[in-house]
Amino acid sequence: MVSSVGSNAASNPLTQTGGNSSTNMLRQQDFLRLMVAQVQNQDPMNPETNGDFLAQLAQFSTNDSINNMEASINQLASSLQSNQALQASALVGRKVLVNNSNITLGSDGNAATGAINMVSGLSNLSASIYSSSGDLIKTIPLGQPAVGTFDFTWDGTDNNNQKMAAGNYTVKVTGTYNDQSVSVPTMTYANVDSVSLSSSGFQLNVAGVGAVSLNDVKQISM
Repeated sequence: MVSSVGSNAASNPLTQTGGNSSTNMLRQQDFLRLMVAQVQNQDPMNPETNGDFLAQLAQFSTNDSINNMEASINQLASSLQSNQALQASALVGRKVLVNNSNITLGSDGNAATGAINMVSGLSNLSASIYSSSGDLIKTIPLGQPAVGTFDFTWDGTDNNNQKMAAGNYTVKVTGTYNDQSVSVPTMTYANVDSVSLSSSGFQLNVAGVGAVSLNDVKQISM
């Protein structure tokens, strides 16, 4: 008997859409209309029980709550994405500290700056600067810095104190840990040229480094 309600397309709530909706969706008023029709057209010899109606109400209530939760989560995700976009765009033109073994010597004569994350137990630290062809340019003793982020500079000269040409160089930091020679991951400061949106989120296009996630930025220089 209930199927006769759906036989009329004009009165079938499953084929009707609300004034502000472009999708076929069973809304609250449609659900109540179906329940009334179900009561009016039920088999008097085999009527629906109260438990059947309560189960349908519970099912609809759960589905409605899930839909509302999904809408709230989508709204929150959109707000977070907008906030992240504002944060990323504010970094354009500034220097950020990222994991990188390349160090750039500018034509302005300023020293190039690198950094390491100093941990307890490291000693005999030194930074070696190499040319693009792999030739050793200069070795810089770093002493015994305190635990934490430690910045070091290269003045742009080689081991003979001759000024090197502007360009990209490679920096490698080594030290001793538990009486063994170890390589220490390096970080460098580089300019943020632009911001792009990829499938994984917003990324910073860092000069001499490439695309870097916001989560990979260790420090922002003023």
